[in-house]
Order: sequence, then structure tokens, then C-alpha cells
Amino acid sequence: MKQPLQSLLAVVVLSIVVVAASPLPAIAQSPAAAPATTRSQVTVVRIKADMLNEWIDLQRNEVVPALKKAGIKQRTVWATAVGNAFEYTILLPFEKFALLDTPGPLVAALGAEAAARLNGKLRKCIEAQRSYMTNRVDDLDIPAGNALVMRTLVRRVPPGRTQDYVSFYRSDIFPALKKAKADGKIAGATIAIRGMGAQANEVTTTEYYNKFADMDAGNPVLAVVGAEANAKLNAKSAPLATNVQVILRRRIADLGF
Repeated sequence: MKQPLQSLLAVVVLSIVVVAASPLPAIAQSPAAAPATTRSQVTVVRIKADMLNEWIDLQRNEVVPALKKAGIKQRTVWATAVGNAFEYTILLPFEKFALLDTPGPLVAALGAEAAARLNGKLRKCIEAQRSYMTNRVDDLDIPAGNALVMRTLVRRVPPGRTQDYVSFYRSDIFPALKKAKADGKIAGATIAIRGMGAQANEVTTTEYYNKFADMDAGNPVLAVVGAEANAKLNAKSAPLATNVQVILRRRIADLGF
């Protein structure tokens, strides 16, 4: 016996409704790729006040030649100008963790016994020392050349919001800093994400200057965008990061290469 036409239509309509109401399979979405970074090892050393000259002489006359002999291509040393007294920050490129499996560049250059003697002399000068990794965001780097001054802001972001802060910096701060560089207000700028050895969720932003007097012009972003726009930027960044520390440093040219 044939079904009435009305019954068949009801079945078809019901089927369409059920299919339409059924959830579609989720389409996998890849998270946005993190930006490319360049990793460095940062060593922060606080020197005993009465041993400062000896430490500097050892660095200049023994450590630097040994590092060059070992094939280290780059080293930058900064002295804290406003912050902890007798503090020096040393940056070395860190390409791979396999470097930690080796005895180190001083041993490679001097041999085990001579390196041990040099390290012993250095240890006598040191009050405290720590190290951590930092990852510079490559496409947000404004090269600073041989700038002599760096002003670093340490910021702490909420868990899981690091890339949000980097995106904010990219869209809102980086263009203003590029303009500030073109106008001669800064020598360069970087943003970096701290890694192993540092406090969790720390991001640093740094502006470089050719001399301390250039800082008397004030905030370079404020100078570029104006007070009203800068206030809006501050409000926009407030949920993304909390300022933890500001450090002013001077580059020590003859301890680096």
C-alpha cells in the first residue's frame, strides 16, 4: 500500500531538518606560527667592588683573546648604568644546545689546565652570576649598529598571551619606532622573549641610543604619535603586559667584538 504524499513529504522535511541540525565536523585550524627568532645566552655578572679593575683586565687581556681563538664570532658586553651597581651583562649567540656538551670555548682555546686557572681568577672577582636564554624576534629588529646605550623594559605578560603582546608590538609600536629611527630619535630597537633560566612569561623591549643625551628627548613613541595616540596605546597594552623593570646600560666596546 502506497504512503500518502503528505506522509512522504513529512519524512523528507524531517530528514532535512535533522541533517541541518547535526553539527558539522570541526575544520582543523593550525595555530598561527610563532615568528622566527635568534637565540642568545645572556650572562649577568655582579662583580665585587674591590675586584672590578682586576675582572675588567682579565676580560680584556685573557678572556676576549681566548674567545676569538676558539672561534666565537660575536660578544657584546654592557655595564649597568641605572640599576644594580657593578653589574655587567654579556650576550653570546647560542645556536644549539649541543654547545653545552662541550667543555667550553676557554678550554678549546687554552686547554683544560690554563682554562681552569683563568676561571679560578675570574671566580675570585664575582659576587653573583646567573644566565638565561633570550629569543630576539627577527623581523621586528631595527639594527642599532654600534650604539653605546640601551634602555630595556622588562614586561611580564599573562600566561598564554606572549604572542598577543608581540602582535600588538608589531602593529602599533614597531611602525612608530621605525619612524623614530628614521628621524634620528633612536639608534635601533628590539623585542625579545626570555626563555630558560629567566622568569616565566617575560618579554623585553629595548631602544638603543648613540649617547645618553639622546634620551633627553623623551619617549620616542610619544614623540612620533603624539600624546593622545600614545595614551590609547598604553590603554591597549595594559591587559597584555605589566612593566616589571627598566634598566639602562652602557656598551663596553673593548670587552666585545
